Amino acid sequence: MVPSCLGAPNVSRQTINTIESNRYVPSTILALKIAKVFGKPVEEVFILEEED
Repeated sequence: MVPSCLGAPNVSRQTINTIESNRYVPSTILALKIAKVFGKPVEEVFILEEED
């Protein structure tokens, strides 16, 4: 698990890896939490592709 004390959502490194490699689409809640960690709007962290 990525430590939540670092400001990261309490998710495994495997989950983060699969999100980064576009093999997993996070839930809305997780996407919002990840965006909050970076201090960015969710639209700047995640992009909706045309084929999605």
